[in-house]
Amino acid sequence: MPHAPPTPAARLRAIKRHVWLGRHGFLATCAPGLESLVAEEVTRLPEVIAVETRTGAVAFEAPFDAVYPALLRLRVAESLRVFLVQGVAAGSFPMLFDQLQRVRWALWLPTPCDATVRVRSSKSRLRDDAGLERTLRRALRAGGVDPGAGEAGEAGGGEIGVAPPVTLHLHVHHDRASVTLDAGGALHRRQGDKWVSPTTIRETTAAALVRLAGVNDPANEPDLLCDPFCGSGTLLAEALDALSGAAAGRARGSEALAIPVAASPAWKPERWAHARRLHGGPGALAEAPIVLASDADPSAVRAANHNLETLGYADRVRAEVAPAQSLDLGAIAADRAARRPLLITNPPYGRLAGARGAAPRELLRTLLGTAAGWRFALLYPRPSDLEGVPGVELLEVRTIVTGGLRNAVLVGRVNDRGR
Repeated sequence: MPHAPPTPAARLRAIKRHVWLGRHGFLATCAPGLESLVAEEVTRLPEVIAVETRTGAVAFEAPFDAVYPALLRLRVAESLRVFLVQGVAAGSFPMLFDQLQRVRWALWLPTPCDATVRVRSSKSRLRDDAGLERTLRRALRAGGVDPGAGEAGEAGGGEIGVAPPVTLHLHVHHDRASVTLDAGGALHRRQGDKWVSPTTIRETTAAALVRLAGVNDPANEPDLLCDPFCGSGTLLAEALDALSGAAAGRARGSEALAIPVAASPAWKPERWAHARRLHGGPGALAEAPIVLASDADPSAVRAANHNLETLGYADRVRAEVAPAQSLDLGAIAADRAARRPLLITNPPYGRLAGARGAAPRELLRTLLGTAAGWRFALLYPRPSDLEGVPGVELLEVRTIVTGGLRNAVLVGRVNDRGR
């Protein structure tokens, strides 16, 4: 039965053999509907094989060293996990414990650690989440890892707040159990000091919209970008990152954006430093497009300007307070001699639309009614609201699920009415 190696040197030899020189299963999770975008990102990582798209996730195999560029370059993925256990028998609690105690936990987890265990069971005989967590914690202790206190009343020697935090996901499906270690935490966080507004969207969702809009596609690269519902500036920050090639995780590893897997004994700081040199640069905009940002909410504009400045884009864009219905996109493009203008935005809908002075459908139709010659990419749940708008042509409608709610990415163009 595996146990903690008796000395640091023995532990290092075991890590080299079983972790660094092996191939491992990884899981990159995402909002349902965006799996194909994550799969494209994953295939660009070094030495990746066996890429498999699942609902809300992409599984793949790679050496452990793939974790370093993945934490820097994945833009649409919500989390990155590494499999420590895959598909072992879990027909009963004794059976599950017998399988889990065989795992070399001490090669992956710090000891002591402050372990959070997230349990999900489906179509299996074992449905007691508390019992499943206890079984995993027992197995960790049997493998030489002190996971800290579990649920109330459970003994544990780990000192909460001092031991490094780790998150383990135990998933039991059809009487088979898998355990993953959260490697990167919340990948949607790009900066430690972000100001938000009521309409703030996740960076990962914004990155998907930017990708589907073809912002950095040489054939469609815009010379004018406009976001008239800019909120806290997330969409424009992601668009400028895409145009400059800036790494999504360039701030990761700071005190505000700690990397959970960095506490693992398998983590190699020198490999992280090397990956940052290769993949973690801030990027550079050689020929930046004109960027315009506005919002009717002054507090959102303040948040956007703060965030864009923090990310180094203050010299590229300055958000202004302006209601979207006051904009004439055709005139804006003409004034700036734009040949490839792109409207990329997250229009208000539902309760948030009331503060914008119009029903969401009418607000969006009014805006697009002035946008002849523009391409657009919208995060908006009702494609039917665009029916009948002169010149509007939808090129792609992709349904996604964000925050448990159905939404959609709408990509299209507004043709000149005289054509």
